[in-house]
Amino acid sequence: MGFVASWLMADALLARAARAIEESRSLREQHRKVAGHYGEAVKELRLAIMDSAMLRSEIKARRDNEEP
Repeated sequence: MGFVASWLMADALLARAARAIEESRSLREQHRKVAGHYGEAVKELRLAIMDSAMLRSEIKARRDNEEP
């Protein structure tokens, strides 16, 4: 293999490595965004469950107080 062919091969490998590195960065950023959205969704779900439990408890207490 000649010098030019070797250089072209190394250049192609370097370009592929650069694309792979950039794609990896992009995927990590997407993962961080998805993980953040997931965390927010879980927090909102927990609050909704707690609100529901508190409302059920309040309804039960009112029914218990209304009984003769």
